[in-house]
Amino acid sequence: MPRATIDRRRALQTVGAAAGLAAGAFPAPFVRAQGAAVQMISHRYPALEHYAEKMQGALSGVEVNTQLMPFDRANELATIALSSGASTFDIVYASDSTVLKYAKNGWLRPIDDLFEKHKDEFGLDEYPESLLNAYRYNGELFVLPGTANVMLWFYRRDLFEEAGATVPTTFAEYEALAAEMNSPLRAGTISCQRAVDASLNETHWYMNAIGDGWLDAEFRPIFNNEMGVEAIETLKRITAYAQRGFTSAANDECTIALQQDLAVQGLQWATRCASMDNEQQSRVVGLVDWAAAPGGNARLSGDGYAISAYTTQDPEQLFRIIATALDHDSMREAAGLMVPPRSTILNDPAVAEQYRHFPGVLAALETAVPFPPLAEFYELGETITRRVQQAITGEMEVKPALDAAAEECTSLLRDRGYAL
Repeated sequence: MPRATIDRRRALQTVGAAAGLAAGAFPAPFVRAQGAAVQMISHRYPALEHYAEKMQGALSGVEVNTQLMPFDRANELATIALSSGASTFDIVYASDSTVLKYAKNGWLRPIDDLFEKHKDEFGLDEYPESLLNAYRYNGELFVLPGTANVMLWFYRRDLFEEAGATVPTTFAEYEALAAEMNSPLRAGTISCQRAVDASLNETHWYMNAIGDGWLDAEFRPIFNNEMGVEAIETLKRITAYAQRGFTSAANDECTIALQQDLAVQGLQWATRCASMDNEQQSRVVGLVDWAAAPGGNARLSGDGYAISAYTTQDPEQLFRIIATALDHDSMREAAGLMVPPRSTILNDPAVAEQYRHFPGVLAALETAVPFPPLAEFYELGETITRRVQQAITGEMEVKPALDAAAEECTSLLRDRGYAL
């Protein structure tokens, strides 16, 4: 078996680390709202824009209103609507982490019956079980995956060549290069430290490449140990070479900094690779290359679409909208915008040859690490990212900031019934 295929399968197995305790029941009888438009809420990036467009034309005569926005806003609005039992949204975007919260609270309809019913029609056996497991809770499937995703290293090949530099493989090399290449013209690196999602993503890399991770096997915080402190001390030093406004920058702002020749290198999602070569948006077409992040262990993720437990629409129709938008041809068309979660596309050598960022993606997948499989992890992230920002801006010393975060996280988890 070719090594590339083995590596990809191993990566998909890593994506599939998840699942948990017990899902709440979803309210069953739905009432068909005659003539009402289907409402979909989603995070926004190019691959999701592609799928949203496909949803709009998925079923003849069915209007689909797609609302796309930054991750934190989409998660906030979905949480407000679902937690109140409102039928505001019918189709809900969910990542491999947020699905655990949504499912644990009983906010989503399990889709196992619909998945089995339409498996042959939509080629759903192309999804590896290890991948689907990331979207199961208490043994039930809640999300049809649209993307896999991994964070990797973006760097300016031309500037590296001019400086005689090589791609950093350690944090020491990265820090030295960021300092050397930092200038008034362009930052030595990007950093995305807007709470919650962006900061959590980037800090996750530091915590897994330098630290011992976030939590132990019993979900007790370990991010404030000696290695965790070293991780955040390193992050604090490196942000001295980041673009202006990095504490309020998320994926969009960091992508723009790279596109507009305002930064030399940095960590970003694979779903942003194609935008570097978009002639309508980028000033660095053909000049950005990709590799695994220094030290490896960057974040592995994925996302897709779920059906609200409170929808007043026909769940089978909603599933057909999702499955049509995510069918093989649609996903193959968008393969340059993400890591395709269908094995037949991911393992297609022609895909790797067509998209020049794929070698970097595959290298990053070998060591990528998902968030802890904990329904409350994003809630913890609100505390963690606030304290990390206090640490890197000098408002607090690193060790006291992390200790405070650990204490607050422990208190939250105890309140949720965890025996810590």
